[in-house]
Amino acid sequence: MPDVPRLTVSRRGRVVTVLFNNPPRHFFDVQMSIELDDLTRRLERDRSVGAVIFTGQGSTYLTHFNVHDLLDGARRAPFAVPYPLARLVAASGRIAGRSRAVDRILRRTPMGDVLLMARIYASMQRLNRMDKVVITAINGLGLGMGCVFALGCDIRLMADDTQIGLPESGLAVLAGAGGTQRLVRMVGGGRALELLLEGRSISADQALELGLVHHVVAPQELDSCANAVAERMARRSPVITREIKRMVYDAGARPFGAALRMEMASAIATFSTADAEHSMDAYVGLLGVHDELTDDAITGSFGALL
Repeated sequence: MPDVPRLTVSRRGRVVTVLFNNPPRHFFDVQMSIELDDLTRRLERDRSVGAVIFTGQGSTYLTHFNVHDLLDGARRAPFAVPYPLARLVAASGRIAGRSRAVDRILRRTPMGDVLLMARIYASMQRLNRMDKVVITAINGLGLGMGCVFALGCDIRLMADDTQIGLPESGLAVLAGAGGTQRLVRMVGGGRALELLLEGRSISADQALELGLVHHVVAPQELDSCANAVAERMARRSPVITREIKRMVYDAGARPFGAALRMEMASAIATFSTADAEHSMDAYVGLLGVHDELTDDAITGSFGALL
């Protein structure tokens, strides 16, 4: 294991900041996947954290996957695996990857490459279901796994002088780790198909126009903007954060009837919390100080609680 961690973690109040730390280009590699797996497991259990920021250092984000690792894995494959067999291999990898002990044992075996993929998928799914808002500040080139990781975060901010994209088709491999499916859900099938087939990188303004990122800011403003969003999101009830993410990431991809049933359950779960009671009581109190229920009084009262 290398002396220098691939992820550098710091904390201020309810906000955790994670810096990619594999210089000079912060390539995503096997060791980073192991550290991300460990970090997401810990964050999932930590009720004292309200928001997490992932970003790079200087002007370097998570450039892409370490292609040397991918090439080594391709060379270890005994033959080209057909899709039906790949489904079985992937399922076995997911089952084995649920146990950290099994993961450690099989890491250096022929199953290691499959476990690597399973580990990354599991880590990204934890980011989507945990009761914290996950923010990423894209401060440099984010291609392949850099783009995939960004798409897996809840809120994406991007410096206006950089680019993102999924160029894997140029290497004859698929943008995995959820890249294709998150892209389809964000921009629709037609645009996703063209972006994946072309494999070109796009500017920050193009990413904003497509809906791939939420905010584009000047590089010198990126950190302060990300921290302001994180501080605001960290004040949210963890239950409402969890249930909103459940609605978007899970229910949003299901048939409408099933999604409505999930929504009803989530609504009941949020109404029954102490946070909800306290917040509604505060809102009623704020309205009570106004002589008249004007639009400004109502929106101002809501704004005071955000």
